[in-house]
Amino acid sequence: MREYPHYALAAVGAVVILNGSIILVKRGYPPAKGRWSLPGGVVEAGERIFDAAKRELYEETGITAEPLGVVSIVNDVVKDSGGSVRYHYLILDVLFDPSSVKGALRPGGDAIDAAWISLEEALNRDDVSRITKNLIGRLIKSGPHILQIEEMEFHSQ
Repeated sequence: MREYPHYALAAVGAVVILNGSIILVKRGYPPAKGRWSLPGGVVEAGERIFDAAKRELYEETGITAEPLGVVSIVNDVVKDSGGSVRYHYLILDVLFDPSSVKGALRPGGDAIDAAWISLEEALNRDDVSRITKNLIGRLIKSGPHILQIEEMEFHSQ
């Protein structure tokens, strides 16, 4: 249940930057419908973070690349006019190696468009999501900082 969830949903965003431009997709569904944002989506049960990011990148853009690491964690809470939580995502943004980018850019999944947009242009557009603008601003100012992420898997008996 993505709308009015009982708890936060784990999600990933794919950060692909090459020659001063970033891959963004135009969302076809809420939240952020009609806005440009990072390709991404919900982590499936049992899926590793990097695998989820690679899957979402390919599904929404037709691009494949190799992850370098997590560069941002966002606790995204969207409330309705009555103050109830309409959407709640815990998003891990994964930076990809620009030298590993392959494929032809095309929209897919819930993305209705996909484009390489210069970092500066993305910051100045009114139709780019606030979360995406915040991340781009931090990357321009400070560069990427890879966060340590531990992934563990246990088998119950």
